[in-house]
Amino acid sequence: MTPFSKNDLPEKVILSGADCFHLVLDKHAKKHGAGGNVMRKAFYFSSSVSFEKIENILRSSPVIYWLCNIKLMEPPLFQLPYWRYKDRGNEIVVKKHDCDVENEIPKNILTRDITVDADRFIEADIIYYPSGSSAFVLSWNHILLDAKGTTLLFEHLNHLSENKPQNFDIFFPAREKKTNIFTYISNMYKVKRFVQTSAKPPVSSVATAKARHGEDETMNRTIAFNAEETARVASNSFKAGSRFGATLYFIACCSQIIHLLNKQKNKAGDLWLPVPYDGRLKGAVGPLISNCVSFLFYRIPEAELDSVPQTVKCLSAQMKSQIGDGIPQRYTMFLNMMRHIPLWLYYLLVSRTGKGVFASFLYTSTGDNFNELTHLFGEPLRDLNMIPALTFPPGLTFVFLKHDNKLNINIAYSPDVITDNDLHLIEEKIKQALLAEY
Repeated sequence: MTPFSKNDLPEKVILSGADCFHLVLDKHAKKHGAGGNVMRKAFYFSSSVSFEKIENILRSSPVIYWLCNIKLMEPPLFQLPYWRYKDRGNEIVVKKHDCDVENEIPKNILTRDITVDADRFIEADIIYYPSGSSAFVLSWNHILLDAKGTTLLFEHLNHLSENKPQNFDIFFPAREKKTNIFTYISNMYKVKRFVQTSAKPPVSSVATAKARHGEDETMNRTIAFNAEETARVASNSFKAGSRFGATLYFIACCSQIIHLLNKQKNKAGDLWLPVPYDGRLKGAVGPLISNCVSFLFYRIPEAELDSVPQTVKCLSAQMKSQIGDGIPQRYTMFLNMMRHIPLWLYYLLVSRTGKGVFASFLYTSTGDNFNELTHLFGEPLRDLNMIPALTFPPGLTFVFLKHDNKLNINIAYSPDVITDNDLHLIEEKIKQALLAEY
């Protein structure tokens, strides 16, 4: 592996608007005592991978070295927060674990936080199982990388292991174009009006604003579909009217289940959720560092929750309208403007908009980003999974991930919000909804 020059690493990277929004979520997690803003990806191998090989590859990465040697800087009012890189010689910490339960990720990995004050913003673990199989888990603070960024990161690690040339320019964000203050203010009022109308109470959520997480623990459950079932899900999504991929179908099925759950608890009503939207230009391959995500916002009236095709139709109309009106781009500009105000005021404004509840539930998807990832570190992959950070409230997140033409749903939840009976209902009904005939 070709050694990198530390002199090429940028000394300053300004946080994007989406990065700063994750600072708000980090503050929100601390307030409610609900874990941290940490994302994890778990990669499973049929064989026992070499600890030394993986550690060497990780330590040869300029991106990972940069993530281990940066500090968050919050300058005076109206100046933008940024990451300051200083070569402190920090290498990534890779920990080795032995686990008796096949495919299980030890609890001490899942509960380990990476705060904004951490010495390193990325960590790695390698787990060995009695069968001779193994798993690699990478954890990072979500403030630094979005889902597409992690795709690029693992491509970068594969290029390192194969001694392929690297395009250093795509790792870090390019210099931003300055936006006129009057454009910012005009856009702010339009976005604020739209979001407040979309999220206007009453909204039915799996949690209430007063709910508080007491165990400081995020629980996870994975629902796996085989290749045949995954093909059936794809066919069903088209039959149900989801013409722009399966995303709206997935959201509709999740919404049906949450509506059923809320009806059982006598708190059914309209659902509201923000859904991540990749803000990179079409065909762009970077940047790797920085969240480049905007959002689409969906409000599903209770009357539109009678069937999955009906809900898909409702979502589709909203998606077309918002993309036509440039809502994702407008919201990105709004997030960029909000970087100029103090974090405490930013948090106050965001939490007041939804009266302390960010959404009815949360949904995200990696799309086909990892579907064709067959190897990592030169080793064949058996499976992979994504474990999201838990935003609380609402305290329930669905992550849809496809790998090797097989769909996985990871459900992250707070045990104070989702009981064992709730989880059993969600597991049973979501599989029924996705595989039903339409």
